[in-house]
Amino acid sequence: MPNQSQYVLETMLRIIHKASELIIEPRIFGTEVLYASEIHMIDIIGRNPGIHVTKIANKLGITKGAVPKIICKLLQKELIYRYQAKDNKKMVLFTLTPKGHASFQSHIEFHKKLDQGIIKKFNSLQESELLMFHDIMHEIEEYIDRIEK
Repeated sequence: MPNQSQYVLETMLRIIHKASELIIEPRIFGTEVLYASEIHMIDIIGRNPGIHVTKIANKLGITKGAVPKIICKLLQKELIYRYQAKDNKKMVLFTLTPKGHASFQSHIEFHKKLDQGIIKKFNSLQESELLMFHDIMHEIEEYIDRIEK
């Protein structure tokens, strides 16, 4: 018979699976159907206009080599502009087009809706309970990071 820890693990794995399903399927943001990798890059660019490839990669936790592939798709869909830095012609910067800004705003609204119920539950916890939950989640994250290497 499974113990309480096993039940908690099973619940966590179900949540991970459901979250993964949300990410896998493309969604309409603004006027475009976008994959998670595309909308999350739009989100980073929208929050950091004039950002360059290295910073995009760092903020998304991906390699610099993966960034141009997504950037190319976003340029083809006319969601971002590419331009050179005035003081460094070798540095390429990115900002959103009006169409990209509409997708960015739609993504913000999507997360408000998604996050609202989770935040409501977190807000119902005592501060000590929330800190304990955070510590547990952080330890699990570190554990997973160690397994990946």
